Amino acid sequence: MKWHEVTISSNVDNEEVLTSFLNTIAKGVAIEYSVDTLRSDIDDFDAKFRLNPEDYPESGLRLIVYFDETMDIDEKLRQIETFIANNDLVDREQITISKNIIDEEDWENEWKKHFHNFKVGRNFFIVPSWEFDQVAVSESDKVIKIDPGMAFGTGDHATTSLCLTLMEDIIEDHQKVIDVGTGSGILSIGAHLLGARSIKATDIDELSLKVATENIKLNDCSEDITVEKGDLLKDENDQYDVVIANILAHIIDDMITDAYSHLNNDGYFISSGIIVEKKDEIINHLEAVGFQVQETLVEDGWVAILSKKVI
Repeated sequence: MKWHEVTISSNVDNEEVLTSFLNTIAKGVAIEYSVDTLRSDIDDFDAKFRLNPEDYPESGLRLIVYFDETMDIDEKLRQIETFIANNDLVDREQITISKNIIDEEDWENEWKKHFHNFKVGRNFFIVPSWEFDQVAVSESDKVIKIDPGMAFGTGDHATTSLCLTLMEDIIEDHQKVIDVGTGSGILSIGAHLLGARSIKATDIDELSLKVATENIKLNDCSEDITVEKGDLLKDENDQYDVVIANILAHIIDDMITDAYSHLNNDGYFISSGIIVEKKDEIINHLEAVGFQVQETLVEDGWVAILSKKVI
C-alpha cells in the first residue's frame, strides 16, 4: 500500500492546537522536534538518546500525518490550509506544508532512522526491536520492545510516558486491565511487565490492531493480552480494575461515564492525551460522575489524570 505523507513545519508553541486538529482528520500524528528543543525539555538527554541532528528539524517541530492512497489528499490539504489560515498561530506565515507519497515499507524504514531506545518513568526501557541486541539492560529495567509500524505510540511522546509513569504506581499482578485505543500496544505491554495477566487491548482501527498484535507477540505476552476491535467502551460487558485511555480530551470526555460503570469498586481510570486547557473540564466531569482524582501529571502541555472509583 502507498501512503500520502503530509508534513507541517511550525513553531513549537503551535503543537497543541495543530495536533488536536490533525487528530480529527487523521488516525494519528507523528511529532519530530529539533534536537535543541528535545535537549532543553528532557533531563539527562544525552544519556537517554543518541540522535543525529541531521534527521530532525533545524528548529521548531514537524508534525507528520499519513493518509492511505484511497483518501482524497487534496481535500485533506484544503482542510489543513483552512485551519491554519483561520486560527491565531505563532509565526503563522512561516508554517510550511509539504506532501509526499511513500510505500509502507519505506515508512517503516524511516522509523529506524528516528526512533532509538530510551528510558521512561522509573523503570521502563523502550527499545526498538532492531536495537535490542545492541543495548545494555539492567536487572531493574522493564524492557518494552516495539516496532511502531503505521500505528503511533512509541512511548517518547508525553501522553504515553505519563501513562506509563502512573501505571507504575497502581498496577498489581491480580488486576484486570483494559487499554482503550491501544495503538501500538505499548501500554498493554507495560501493564504486563508490571504484573497484570488479564489484559484487553482494544482499538477501532484495524491497522492498530495488527501492529499491537505483532508488538505483543514480540514481547512474549500474547497469552495474557487479548486484542479486540472495540469502539471505546460502548460494547464492553466486563468489569475491570484499571481502565487506561490515551486518546484525546473530547474522546476521554465521552467515555468517562462508561469508564466509571465498567470499573470495579476502588478501580482506577488513567486518562491521557488531554491538553492543559482541557484539564479542568475533564476533572470536573470525572468528579461529577463519582471519580476521586488521585494525581495529575503535566508534561510539555499535556496532562494525564489518575482517578479512582469510590463508592
